[in-house]
Amino acid sequence: MEKATYHEHLTRLREVFPGVESITVPEAAKFYGCKAQTLLGDKTFPAKKWGKSGRYHRVMLINFARWLAG
Repeated sequence: MEKATYHEHLTRLREVFPGVESITVPEAAKFYGCKAQTLLGDKTFPAKKWGKSGRYHRVMLINFARWLAG
């Protein structure tokens, strides 16, 4: 069962980032109000490696909403 605030977070994320399913870690950090390195240092943060080198990270909005709901 989803936490009560999950849908509220997802709705807000979709308002701020319309038409996309994933965002960059710097975008997530700006939304959350911290530095990207802070999020990447959190083992529970749902960032996935992206690109051939695996150097870049993306965050699916649905996973970010779940993470925000805690």
